[in-house]
Amino acid sequence: MKALIIYNPKAGRGRSQAFAEAAVALFAERDICLKPKALTLGENPFDGDEDAELVVICGGDGSINYVVNCMRQKGLNPTLGIVPMGTANDMANALGIPRSHKRALKRILEGEVHNIDCGKVNDRYFVNVLSFGMGTTASQHTPRDLKKHLGKLAYIKPGLDELLKMHPVRVNIKTESEEFTGDILIFLAFNGVTAGRMHLARNSRIDDGLLDVAILEARNAVLSYGDMVHYLLGGNPEAVHHFRCSHMEVTVEQDLDTDIDGEPGPNFPLTISCEHGGLKIRY
Repeated sequence: MKALIIYNPKAGRGRSQAFAEAAVALFAERDICLKPKALTLGENPFDGDEDAELVVICGGDGSINYVVNCMRQKGLNPTLGIVPMGTANDMANALGIPRSHKRALKRILEGEVHNIDCGKVNDRYFVNVLSFGMGTTASQHTPRDLKKHLGKLAYIKPGLDELLKMHPVRVNIKTESEEFTGDILIFLAFNGVTAGRMHLARNSRIDDGLLDVAILEARNAVLSYGDMVHYLLGGNPEAVHHFRCSHMEVTVEQDLDTDIDGEPGPNFPLTISCEHGGLKIRY
């Protein structure tokens, strides 16, 4: 079996390369040739290795997102393994993958292959969450070195900056069964279950063929802050709307940034769908 281990050199507080080299030795003990490749933005890690059957990803949600999009560009669908080395590791958390690097690698060696869903928006793919609106692009605006040293605490200032610039967005959402038009502050479409380790998609499953959508309808600043805190504490404010769907069309009345798995997403309008069982993960 041909296998790759793709690592983000900046992940794991800079220890991902050493871990990848140790993984190569461990796989060799089981007569599996594991080829290491550093993740380089702008390059496809599958170039020259399109026949890889197993791909181990050492990194966070952004690294997983990058690898999935690269393999889709080539029409590939190898079995994936995940060693969580990012800031939030929401995808690994949704799958119950251990945070211990060694235990995660052992799961890849000894675990079973599971088919899980994959989100798609326009011509891009996402594994955990697509979002836009207040606070949702904080990860994009946080320096990578700051993430490396502070972890999730690095998101505080960018998140506060976005909160201070809070403004409603006029949106139209059409799913296969319903339609919503109104002013919102936050839009989240989950394939996974958490964002920044916060459990915001309460009924989401990663293998049910559906996306779980949560939107925060805009009211005045005080009420909107209250709605957001109420929801984060486990409440059910009327301003938070939920629906589940396999396909939706989303338009807005102004130019707006989007985010997929902590990375810049596509431009509007958005065509969003769920690929049921679209990914193979060993864990």
